[in-house]
Order: sequence, then structure tokens, then C-alpha cells
Amino acid sequence: MRTGIFGGTFSPIHNGHIKAAKSFLAEMELDLLYVIPDRIPPHKQISGKDDPFLRLEMVKKAFAGEEKIVVSDTELKREGKSYTVETLPEFMGEGELFMLIGTDMFLTFDKWYRFEDIFKMCTLVLAVREGDASTVRAEIDEKKKLYVEKYGAKVEELASEPFPISSTELRAKIAAGEDCGAYMPRDIIDFIEEKGLYR
Repeated sequence: MRTGIFGGTFSPIHNGHIKAAKSFLAEMELDLLYVIPDRIPPHKQISGKDDPFLRLEMVKKAFAGEEKIVVSDTELKREGKSYTVETLPEFMGEGELFMLIGTDMFLTFDKWYRFEDIFKMCTLVLAVREGDASTVRAEIDEKKKLYVEKYGAKVEELASEPFPISSTELRAKIAAGEDCGAYMPRDIIDFIEEKGLYR
């Protein structure tokens, strides 16, 4: 069995996340994909008003009806920061693990908590954004070589390019009252408006 892990803050989830998840599922020929919103991300600051359980609800809406995609609340059940090395063992009985990761996280992966243990548990699958490809290709290749040769990591890369939008940009657009219909499913936009998020 081939099992995917796609973790993140998803604040908010958008078409880029959804496209990346579907490409990951198809290209890596996964039997199942777990999408896992984190409680407190170790690598970035988020707003003090953040409610991880509302983020979980948004992610569930985004993947409703996708039979091979399961939204997991496993990191929300733990107190404190959400460390990947503590999450992956919960899925070790699910066959071979593949973990989706974006360019920025990939380039700093050797700064992650117990990153060498993560390399032993899964294959990293890199999703490179279109804008990243031209500017940091050499850097990506250099890191990939380091991870494989020095740490014995297994690294794959998605062929399809993710949708070019970030959650940071979207939060700014929502705060400015801009229409985000081109970037997010309508029911997610309605949920954000109903809960008054990111204003």
C-alpha cells in the first residue's frame, strides 16, 4: 500500500493545496492520502486569533467527496507544536509513506526537528511552484543531492506545477475585501465570511 501525507497550516486552504493534493495522489499512485492540518506550525508564526479547528473544518469541506483523501485531526489532538517526526509513526502501519512538501520547506528541511529520522520513515515528494522553478532550481538540486548522498533520503518530485497562490497572499486579499473566487472553492469563501475569518 502506498500512503501519502500532506500536512500544513492551510490558513486558508486554497486551489493550490487542492491541485497539489490531487497531483500527489495521481503521480505517486497513492492508495490513500491523509491531509493533516497542524495545531501549531513549528516553522512559522500564525495569528494569535488562529483557530486550528476552524482550519480543520475548511480542509474537510475542500476534500469532501474525495474517496481516496482522508482529513486527519491527529495533530490537533496533541498539545504544543506539531512535529512531523511525532506524526509519521502514527501512519507507519499504512504501508510505504510519501510526504508532500513545498519548495521553501524542502530547502530548509535539514533544519527540521529530527529531520534524519523523518528521512528514514518516508519518501519526500517535492511540489515546486512555477515561480520557484526558475529562481531556485540550482538550490533545489543541490539540496536534493545533499539529502540523498549524505542522509540516504528518498526524494521524488511532482511533474505538474501547483496553482500559483499562497495562503499569505489570500489572507491579505480577504482582509482587503477582494473577491477570491478565482483562488478558492465557493463554500470555503462562504465559510470564511460566515465566521469572519482573516478580517
